[in-house]
Amino acid sequence: MKHLIIIIFSVLLIGCGKNNTNDVTKLEGAPAPFDGSKKLHFAVIRQALEGEFLQMWQDGAQKQADLMGIKLTVLGKNMDNQAQADFVYQAINMKVDGIILDHGLPETLQKPAADAVAAGIPVVAFEVDVNNPEINQITQDNYALGKASLEAMIKDYNEMANIGYIYFAGQLPLDKRDEAFTDLKKRFPNMKEVARSGTLESPFAVKNAEQVKAVLKTHPQINAYFAPFDEFAKGVVLALEEEGLTDKIKVYSVDITTQDIELMIKDGSPWAATAATSPRLIGALSVRALALKVAGEPIPHEIFITPTLFTQDMLRKAGVKNMEELEIKFPEFNKTTNMTASWIPMIK
Repeated sequence: MKHLIIIIFSVLLIGCGKNNTNDVTKLEGAPAPFDGSKKLHFAVIRQALEGEFLQMWQDGAQKQADLMGIKLTVLGKNMDNQAQADFVYQAINMKVDGIILDHGLPETLQKPAADAVAAGIPVVAFEVDVNNPEINQITQDNYALGKASLEAMIKDYNEMANIGYIYFAGQLPLDKRDEAFTDLKKRFPNMKEVARSGTLESPFAVKNAEQVKAVLKTHPQINAYFAPFDEFAKGVVLALEEEGLTDKIKVYSVDITTQDIELMIKDGSPWAATAATSPRLIGALSVRALALKVAGEPIPHEIFITPTLFTQDMLRKAGVKNMEELEIKFPEFNKTTNMTASWIPMIK
């Protein structure tokens, strides 16, 4: 376990950032209510709090809110779906000006989300489909993320591998990445799924490492691993280190953070490739999308973020050691013209 630093937050109830005062910010050329006519208050309702990716997403959202003078209240309890639903009602009672749903289960969020809309509160959702035409969907192109990572595996293994797989059904991003894996197995019959496991019990990496070690003992023929969430991939890497198999099995994943980069570039690392979008960019984009909606400007029902593939070799050759260096060496990774307007300042 010493090879990984696991950071866990069990409960989050924060009104954070420098714009929590009642000072009103006027954005030049902005429509109401961003023209200085009132102080805006948004709520982010989160399902999962664990992992560096989700922390960076919140950092991006907070920076964008601060830049626009929006008070941002973040509500969540790690992997407690009923609490997430209850927090939506708390946000309604707080009379916030807009709500961002961050992950979650449709069955627990559909009614509270619909009730928020009925209360006149604009709502957008990141990586959860609550099946409501009034709620815009913000999502990474999760099929493309899974496909890009798997195509790196296909290339490295010359279309022939015995694959271990981590999957947990019911989460929109993982379900879409699973569709990519299902299609790959149809197109490449020698890319065979040998065994699967998966849990969202906290801490994610440690609990999945325990499962992977058991899988490896019963399926020694596995020579590749598809772990389409970076906390899953950390678990696989941890298991391979503890079982002495880092030179025999390569790992392919989704998401990227500084911890991920450090694990990928270290000597002897089995982590071969990951497909990713910038979590800070997505967090900021989510706030901008909601701001445009609050201002009455039309936005698409589905808002997609395009992924980038990073291989271990790419990161090593570029000398990338953390997310800051990644964004400098690969500047397009952290740039977007999506959900922008002349009156909206952009975070750097």
